[in-house]
Amino acid sequence: MNDTHKQLHATTEAPNGKPDDKPSNKPAVRKAAKPKPVRWKKWLIIAGIGAAALALAAVMLQPSVIDVQLAQATQGPLSEAVEAQGQTRAKLRYTVAASISGRLLRTSIGVGDRIERGDVLAQIAPPPTDARSLATARAELAAAQARQRQAHAVLAEATSGARLASTEAARRSELFRMGMVSVESRDAYAQTAQAAADRVASAEASLVAAGAEVQSARSRLLGAGTAGGDAGAIMVRAPVSGHVLKVIEESERVVQAGSPLFELSQGEALELVVDVLTQDAVQVQAGQPIDITGWGGPRALVGKVRYVEPGAFTKVSALGVQEQRVNVIGDLDAAPPTLGAGYRIEAAIVTWSGNQVLQIPTGALFRRASAWQTFAVEEGRARLRRLEVGHRNAEFAEVTAGIQAGESVVVFPSDLVADGVRVRDGSARHSIQGMQF
Repeated sequence: MNDTHKQLHATTEAPNGKPDDKPSNKPAVRKAAKPKPVRWKKWLIIAGIGAAALALAAVMLQPSVIDVQLAQATQGPLSEAVEAQGQTRAKLRYTVAASISGRLLRTSIGVGDRIERGDVLAQIAPPPTDARSLATARAELAAAQARQRQAHAVLAEATSGARLASTEAARRSELFRMGMVSVESRDAYAQTAQAAADRVASAEASLVAAGAEVQSARSRLLGAGTAGGDAGAIMVRAPVSGHVLKVIEESERVVQAGSPLFELSQGEALELVVDVLTQDAVQVQAGQPIDITGWGGPRALVGKVRYVEPGAFTKVSALGVQEQRVNVIGDLDAAPPTLGAGYRIEAAIVTWSGNQVLQIPTGALFRRASAWQTFAVEEGRARLRRLEVGHRNAEFAEVTAGIQAGESVVVFPSDLVADGVRVRDGSARHSIQGMQF
């Protein structure tokens, strides 16, 4: 029996693993290999187990109670203010200008000097003239003096004629009373006497005009022919008593009439000039109080808004941004003697104030979901609260809804604080630890 015949009569195994006695007429079939399992499922399971382990570790490492800084919602006074920098300046300022054109002589008055009304601040000498102008001025003076002498002679003649006419009129009046002259003769002499008196008045007026012409001609000769002297100088006097704020012209030079020479302050009164943003200025009104700090003294000063200038101006900030600002002018109450004009100050203009205002620290507020919220403490746990906030300043904010007086809030909450987390006031605990050595 060959090999082929042996394979046809070979025994086969039954499904139970035992050999099958019956021969199979079917050809032998090779079984296919099973597919291997996909490995990414195994790595996904491993990653999920790792994430769960990390989350469990984070929960286990998180403290059961978080130390926070707490503050209570209280009722008390609260104010809202516009804060800005400004400076002081003299309240009553005067600018002294040159009364004539001429050569300003060097002055000895300095900034800060105390002056009284009528004190000489400077002298202005008329400028020197050339030879032609000098000759013309002298000729005009001689002509004016001649006209003055002529007016004197005319006045003397008119006075003499008036005296004679008055005597004749009186004589004719007496003769008319005695019946020796007619009424026409009396009236004619009376009219002659009146005309002579009018000629005296006219001669007197001509003499006054001639004297004025002489003074005018002499004034044109003031300083004429001088190169550096102060002959005929005009005195510039102080109009008020006070202090010299600024000396505009210190050196000797030729100035024109109306040129400013000095800036003076009357008395010791000061005012405040505070430039604020235009969007803040709309809240400022006359009469609002001003708290002044940063002026160098140990205490804060008090002032009051007098008015807001109607026109704004453009100012470039320290960051290079153009800002529209406007000056707020205020009065300073009881200014200390060490505070002068032009001193820098920090002003807080109080635009609103209240007495019994429910308030919490601004550090307890934060924005979430387009609303103001805070963490209030209920039975030792932080609870997220939505609030309605009104007026506020740099330290406290008014709460109109969402919290009651006496409740505690978390100030400057960290990322560990969430809704429902147990918290405790850690300020006292930290202070005790700080005392340990």
